[in-house]
Amino acid sequence: MKKFLNIMLLIIVFTSCKSSEKKDDPTLRLKYINTKYMFTLQFPEKWISYMDFEMTEIIDPQIVVPVIYFALPTRSREWQPINVPSGFADLFHVRIFTKEQWVLFNERYKGTDEIKLNDRFPGEEKNFVYMIRYSNSIPVDLYLHMTESDSITNTFRILKKN
Repeated sequence: MKKFLNIMLLIIVFTSCKSSEKKDDPTLRLKYINTKYMFTLQFPEKWISYMDFEMTEIIDPQIVVPVIYFALPTRSREWQPINVPSGFADLFHVRIFTKEQWVLFNERYKGTDEIKLNDRFPGEEKNFVYMIRYSNSIPVDLYLHMTESDSITNTFRILKKN
């Protein structure tokens, strides 16, 4: 009986180790998939410690949009983040507009400072219009990561609904 229990214990240990290998692989998070807003991004290995934070941005009372901030931890003690938790700096973010919000946004803000020259509009799908905005300032220790932001946002893809 004791031998049987030992064998069962070994089987359980090996099965749990085997199944957790893929699930715990940190490189899997380099392919960011957002099924709520239907888009993906691909991050380089240097960005393995990135975090995404979903917030709500009030552009004006009629235009309140979800925003996904992509941030990295910073070692800068002087850095004061505005939209992400302390210890992080966002390097770019994705605004997600409904079609109605997008029409209203364009009517009100086209030709103003609210739409910046380096803002990107990677596309739209049935329900959403996407806008990518890069951060205006970042801590010095993340400067090299910021140079990769453009290549990351170039991987933006809209997911197809089944």
